[in-house]
Amino acid sequence: MHSKFRTSSILLTLSIALWGANALADDNVKITSPADGSKVKSSEPVNVVYDITPNAGGDHAHIYVNDKEAGILRKLKSSFSLDPLPAGDHTVCVKVVNRGHSPIGQESCIKVTSG
Repeated sequence: MHSKFRTSSILLTLSIALWGANALADDNVKITSPADGSKVKSSEPVNVVYDITPNAGGDHAHIYVNDKEAGILRKLKSSFSLDPLPAGDHTVCVKVVNRGHSPIGQESCIKVTSG
């Protein structure tokens, strides 16, 4: 009896963990360029092309580099030019926010290497 309970608990925990991971990869928020895993030149601006379909409560989006806000995205489909990134690995995220600029849980992230 204890093993059934333990198995159920493990499956529930795993399901919650997987749901949480999938919540960050929203199909309605797409970064189409650069591709995830791309290499970019550290001497040049990085042009991020995105396409967003906000869920209820979403108003616009913000763009982040390594968890620091880099800009506000007012258009749902456009591009944003990031300043050149220092050499190394970076995470670029687009997060949908409400009118109060609070994230609503809808986002997409990519990793790039600058060098």
